[in-house]
Amino acid sequence: MKSLGRALTLALLSAITAEFLLGDQWLSGAAPLGQQIAELVLYTAFYGSAAVLIREIARGTGRGWPSILLLAFAFGVIEEGFVDQSLFNPDFAGEHLLAYGFIPGLAIGGPWTIFVLTLHVIWSMGAPIAIAEALFPRPLVGRRVVAPQVQGRWLGVPGIVVACILYVVGGTAILFATVIGPGFAGTPWQYLTAAVVAAAAIVVALRLPRMRPRGRGPYWWSLLTGLVATSLFVGADRLPRDFSPWLGCLVLLLPLAAGAVLAAVLRLDVLGLATGAVLTYCWLGLVKALLLGVLPAIEQCVLVAAVIAVLIVAYRMRRHVGAPVRVPAL
Repeated sequence: MKSLGRALTLALLSAITAEFLLGDQWLSGAAPLGQQIAELVLYTAFYGSAAVLIREIARGTGRGWPSILLLAFAFGVIEEGFVDQSLFNPDFAGEHLLAYGFIPGLAIGGPWTIFVLTLHVIWSMGAPIAIAEALFPRPLVGRRVVAPQVQGRWLGVPGIVVACILYVVGGTAILFATVIGPGFAGTPWQYLTAAVVAAAAIVVALRLPRMRPRGRGPYWWSLLTGLVATSLFVGADRLPRDFSPWLGCLVLLLPLAAGAVLAAVLRLDVLGLATGAVLTYCWLGLVKALLLGVLPAIEQCVLVAAVIAVLIVAYRMRRHVGAPVRVPAL
């Protein structure tokens, strides 16, 4: 039951962060409660199972955050290239996302590709995994706190099989709703390119060396870095469309690059970075909800309060148990 609770917590964190905290449930206006519950089940099956599988693959092989982020990138390419296909669909959600910075040779929009794949790497997968691991700092067996990369898997083979099935079922449902229903189809070349990119990311992730546990940087500076970098990133996506799309790509990449360099050089705390990123989604989702009226704003405030409570618990849990035990590299 411990393993199931951990996996379900991560799955819910992934689904809620990816779609609800951002406020995407309000894209078509105020959504009924029943519709939101159905969406939560669907996204937990799809996003949540993917997050669980990524963590199981990375931690089960003793690998660290570079591998997790590469696997998250592969997930983003698979979702946006094969499932909802927003990378290739010029009329996805009626938003004409590819028109700005369209690259004819690849038939994609440069700024949109950078933006949406980053959303998956940081918010759909990365931040939920970091928070879930902070909530459960001890291994399933024993009480000694160990670093996540040596904690091992949370699930056995049956649990991993179930997660794979849920991922496929959830992805298929989204595919029918967003692609097959509206009648869109990409080209074989687009699908082949997406498959090669995703496969390459997975191979590199699994070829990276196993990570040695290291000390943590200051939590609050890490939180501030994550909050500022990700806020600048989502703000850059709202530049006027008469702004050069190539400069737009650069503006999108700059805060990400700066945050990554600071995180690597200063060895910033992963939980702090994840918390800062999630807080960015908190204010962004609130802004969207406030524009739709009182009830959406109240609902979003409740959601934000619940998420902040989880972040506080994660911080206190890890602070309470102390630093992880250092072990030799595997």
